[in-house]
Amino acid sequence: MVAIEFWGGLGVIGGSKIMIEDGGHRVLLDIGLDIPSGRDPFRLPVRTRPGRELADRLRMNAAPRIPGLFDPDAIGGRVARALAEPAGETAVFVSHPHIDHVGLAGFLRQDVAVHAHTDAVDLLEALSATGQGLTHGDPAWRRLTDGQRTQVGPMEVECVAVDHDVPGASGYLVRTSAGTLAFTGDIRFHGHHPERSWAFVERAAGSEVLATEGTTLGWDPSGGVRDEGDVQRDFAAALEATSGLVLLAVYPRDLDRVRAFLGIAEAAGRRIVWPEPTAAFLRLLGIAEALSPTDALLTDVHAAPAEYVVVPDPNDLPSLLDLPVGEGCPGSVFVHANGEPLGPFEPRWEPFTDWLSALGIPLRQIGCSGHASQDHLHTMLERMRPRTVFPIHTTAPTRLHPPTGTARVVARYATRYDFAGGAL
Repeated sequence: MVAIEFWGGLGVIGGSKIMIEDGGHRVLLDIGLDIPSGRDPFRLPVRTRPGRELADRLRMNAAPRIPGLFDPDAIGGRVARALAEPAGETAVFVSHPHIDHVGLAGFLRQDVAVHAHTDAVDLLEALSATGQGLTHGDPAWRRLTDGQRTQVGPMEVECVAVDHDVPGASGYLVRTSAGTLAFTGDIRFHGHHPERSWAFVERAAGSEVLATEGTTLGWDPSGGVRDEGDVQRDFAAALEATSGLVLLAVYPRDLDRVRAFLGIAEAAGRRIVWPEPTAAFLRLLGIAEALSPTDALLTDVHAAPAEYVVVPDPNDLPSLLDLPVGEGCPGSVFVHANGEPLGPFEPRWEPFTDWLSALGIPLRQIGCSGHASQDHLHTMLERMRPRTVFPIHTTAPTRLHPPTGTARVVARYATRYDFAGGAL
C-alpha cells in the first residue's frame, strides 16, 4: 500500500511537506520552515534560542513531528523520545532554495539522503559561505540534474526543472507501486523560462496524483498577470524618470532578474551597490560586477547620486540616513521588485513604509509573482488530467476547479491518503 501524508502547506502559502510511503520506504518532498496560518509564535521580535531552534518549534507545534526524520540531538526534551527512532529508509527531495521549502534541512538525521537540483545547491552553499545559510548548517547535499532519476526502495523519483524566481527550481515525479505522483514545487508560466514549466506539464500528464501549489488561488486576479518583461520595462522607466538616487529592493536569489537589472542600470549610466553579504553572495555565483558599499563608493554616491542605485539592508533602516535622500536631497525613489521586506504581511513592512514616508521617498512597486496565475493553474490541470489533485500552498484550495474525471481533495494535516484521495 502507498500512503501520502501532508505535513505543511495546508491553508497557507508556503511550508509544503509531502511524505510518500511505499513498502516501508519514505520520500519527503520539501522540508521547509512552517508558515503558520495564524500568528507565528516565532515572529519578530521573538528570537530563537541558539541550539534550541528545532526543539522549541516542535514544542510550539511550529515544526512537523515526523518520526525518524530529525537529528535526535536537535529535537531535545520530551519530544525526542517519540521522534528520535529511525523509521525506515527516508530520502528528502527539495524543490527549490526558498526558506519555506528548505529551511529545516539542516536539522535532518545524517542517514537521511537530501537531494536538490545542482543549481539550487550552488545557491545554498553560496548563502552558507556568506553567513546567510540554513540554521544548523547544510546537510550533505546530493546534487540532481534535470531528468535525473533516483531509486528509493520501490520508488523512483525524477527531478524535472520548472520556472520559478530562483535557480534550481524543480518539480518531481514519484513513481510508486500504486502509480505516479507529480509535485509542481513552486511553479509559474510567465517568468524567464516558461518552457521548463510547460515541459514539466507534458512529463506529468497522466499521473495518477498531482500535488500542486495554488498560491494565486487566494488572490484577486482582476489586475492581470505581470511578467518579467513588465518588470524590466518598469525598472528602466524608473531609472530614466529619477533625477536623484534610486533605492531598490530586489530578491538576490532571483539571479535572472539581478543580471537583467544590472544590464538595465548599466545602460542607464548607473551602478548598483549591494549590502556586503549580498554582494559577496552574488560574486560567488559568478556575478563579478556586484559592488560592495565601501566608504569610497558611498562618497561617490553622495557626489553623484544620479549615477547609482543602492540596495539598502532591509534590517537596517537607519542606514537610509547615510544616503543622499530626504530633506535637501530631492528626486529619489524606492523601487520595490519583490525584495525584502516582502510585503504588508511581514512585520517589517510597516516600519519600512513609515521610514520612506518620513523621508519623503515615494515607493514604486514593480514586481511580478513567482507563482502560476489562476488561469495557468487551470490550464495545467486540464492538460495533466490526473485522477486526484491535492491543491496545497494556498489559502483557497477550493478555488481550484478540476476537469471532469479528476477528483479534488483538500488534505488534512498529517492524515494518510491513498492515491484515490481516500483517507487511510
